[in-house]
Amino acid sequence: AAAWLLLVLLAAGLPAQDRKTLEQKRDALDKQIRTTSTLIEQAKKEQASAQEQVQLLARQIAAREELVRTFDSELRRLERRIEEDQDKVQRLEEDLARLKEEYGRMLRFAYRNRSSYDRLSYIFASESFTQAYRRSRYLDQIATHRRRQAELIEGTRDTLEATIAGLKEQQAEKVALREGQVAERSRLAGDRQGRQTALNALRKEEGRLKAQLKKQEKQRNELDAAIRRIIEEEVRRNKGSNKGTFTLTPEALELSADFEKNKGKLPWPVERGVITSNFGRQPHPVLPGITIENNGVDITTEKGAPVRAVFRGTVTSVIVIPGAGKAVVLDHGAYRSVYSNLRDARVAKGDKVDTKQPIGTVMTEDNSSKAHIEIWKISGSGLEKVDPALWLFRQ
Repeated sequence: AAAWLLLVLLAAGLPAQDRKTLEQKRDALDKQIRTTSTLIEQAKKEQASAQEQVQLLARQIAAREELVRTFDSELRRLERRIEEDQDKVQRLEEDLARLKEEYGRMLRFAYRNRSSYDRLSYIFASESFTQAYRRSRYLDQIATHRRRQAELIEGTRDTLEATIAGLKEQQAEKVALREGQVAERSRLAGDRQGRQTALNALRKEEGRLKAQLKKQEKQRNELDAAIRRIIEEEVRRNKGSNKGTFTLTPEALELSADFEKNKGKLPWPVERGVITSNFGRQPHPVLPGITIENNGVDITTEKGAPVRAVFRGTVTSVIVIPGAGKAVVLDHGAYRSVYSNLRDARVAKGDKVDTKQPIGTVMTEDNSSKAHIEIWKISGSGLEKVDPALWLFRQ
């Protein structure tokens, strides 16, 4: 029974890690939803483009769906724990009843041998010295066992009471989680309805949206070509100095290695924001049957927000894109980070910048403030664009 009790106590701590992980995930999603909600309200207040509101609502819906799934996981975990603890209570009650029964038998035996005279009579009635010694040892063992049995009963009772108290707390937590889940489902339904209403209104403006898309594609292609020219020129100069081979200096190699070590841990280029357009090919947020190609990620943020370097490096270029503001390119060894859609640049070519140092201010167009970031990698096979979302710290 004592060994079983130890296993019970050890097992009680096992789900704690799962619980902590789920709670951390729920907290992170709550924070993301609060940020998105603030940006949605700001977009409505400043009459930002309906398309931006649709994109923000899409992110809000995705976050709420993930939050509902997290609630589901937490409830399943809690229900399993409650079921395990209910089984534990039943086993503890059975153990307690058995221990009490054994203890009762011991007390009855002790009562029959309650006096020193009875104890001595029992010992002296032995047929030999060896038997008398064994009877004396037996009585001592009975007394010791009785004390241990009393301690075991007390420990089992304490464990039982603690488990029952824990069950009550878990039942209360389950009620709170269920209420949170119901409330989140209701908010999710409201977001879906709001997004559909906005989509229906936007689809009536298909001509304007297609013209806007054409303009954005032109600006994106100009930025892509400018970045490629800049990096390819750097590579050509490097090869010219290193007998036709692209070679990094020891300092640049160290910088590249440090950059790679921080994959998934880089700070966001804005203090508060939500990714509203992912990397790569994806469907247009409004127009059915149309896909767009994004070389980086777009982060909707607050109006006038400073844009920060995601890692230390050197400014290799400040580019001006007609109608699309400025872009800054930073050198991180074999990597380049690009920050565009900037109203202004706070750095110049050749400047050394630190992680999180402001390099510009996000541009606001149609009351929409979006920072665009790209990450390029220079390798032996050429230039490669990588998904910045995989490099940024997961909020």
